[in-house]
Amino acid sequence: MQGQKKLSFSALALSVWTAALAEGLEPGVSLRGMLLYGGLGALLLTGISAVLCVCWQQTAVRQVWLFAAVLGLLAEAFRTAMQAQSVCRQEFHSMAMIGLLPLLLWVGCRIPLSGWDAPARVLWWFVLLGEGLCLAGIAGQMEWSHLLEPDAVQLARLPRVPLYAEYLLWPLLIEEPAPRRVLFLPWLTFFAQVCLAAGICLVFGETDYPEQELLRAWSVGIFSRMDALLLLIWLTCAVFRIGFLCAAAGKLWKKATNCRKGAAG
Repeated sequence: MQGQKKLSFSALALSVWTAALAEGLEPGVSLRGMLLYGGLGALLLTGISAVLCVCWQQTAVRQVWLFAAVLGLLAEAFRTAMQAQSVCRQEFHSMAMIGLLPLLLWVGCRIPLSGWDAPARVLWWFVLLGEGLCLAGIAGQMEWSHLLEPDAVQLARLPRVPLYAEYLLWPLLIEEPAPRRVLFLPWLTFFAQVCLAAGICLVFGETDYPEQELLRAWSVGIFSRMDALLLLIWLTCAVFRIGFLCAAAGKLWKKATNCRKGAAG
């Protein structure tokens, strides 16, 4: 019973993975630059996360940090909702995400953080299935010689290092000792970006193409709109992330109000 009350690492990891896939790549970022500077950025974020893990436990202004964390989580949820709505509008000509948003906010407030573990584990299987299908569809179009072309070797622009709320705020969400693997959340983002950059580079020879083109390149002779299925899997994960972040914000809000009541008492 005690283990069921803990914040799920699977839920945290799925939330970060969903955000990383939506981030995309900047034009002109080479695979070598992604490996080098992306790895350094992930190492830096891991160090910052470890330091803040200690600071959050000892800070004298914990209540202020809790209220600020609530705003940060809600901002992440709003950004994910806008990204999902953009995909719905561009690919499916739908405004469904706007209609679902109030329901997601309500669900996020009603389900505790421990309740997001089971859907996260199920969605991870769908993610692995989608990635396997994507790899099977583009494997025949990959050319390893593209890695030796100038666009893949020369560094035209530094890659951006995305910063997500889950990197810094997990110590506030976890009351019991956290597993060490949560410190490697930035490396999960790094892995997602490297896989995306490598796939685009191997298929197209350069990283100037948007990630949607990699999905549209899928072809094994079954049907032509596999990109729609893969985007639906990501949209489902985006719905999960919005609800999960709202649940996390609700938990931190309760902690902040309890701290205020304790200070007043």
